[in-house]
Amino acid sequence: MKSPAPRPAPLDTAELDAAVGFWLRLAQQRDLRAFNDRFGGAAISQLAYAVLLVLEANPGRRAAALAGAVRVRQPNLVEPLEILAARGLISRAQDPSDGRAQVLALTAEGAELLGELKAAHAGLIEGYREALGPADYDRLVALLRRFTDVRQD
Repeated sequence: MKSPAPRPAPLDTAELDAAVGFWLRLAQQRDLRAFNDRFGGAAISQLAYAVLLVLEANPGRRAAALAGAVRVRQPNLVEPLEILAARGLISRAQDPSDGRAQVLALTAEGAELLGELKAAHAGLIEGYREALGPADYDRLVALLRRFTDVRQD
């Protein structure tokens, strides 16, 4: 009887373990999976959810201001806004201060869906808070905010 082949030595990942981008990618993938598990039936992306949240708190704002709030370039917001408008979740109206521009707002249907999404999102956040502990969760969010605001000159 042959003896089993020796197990290969574990891979050295020390340098990778110290790479912020590596851990951010894994965390983002985990969060996206959890988000999609909870929001999958609503067919809503993380960006679209962010747009709905900001519009709820700031109705009647232009797309440029919205893009700044969700930290994407305005051209990257065009498709999500088109999808949300086509689904009847947001409305567009002429800006009263500038007839050439449009302002955006949630529709009644958008507000209703957002209420459901916020409840699902609260459950997701509560799961993270339970897994990490409330203080560590708050610290993680604060560190990520600080990290994303660091200038790279």
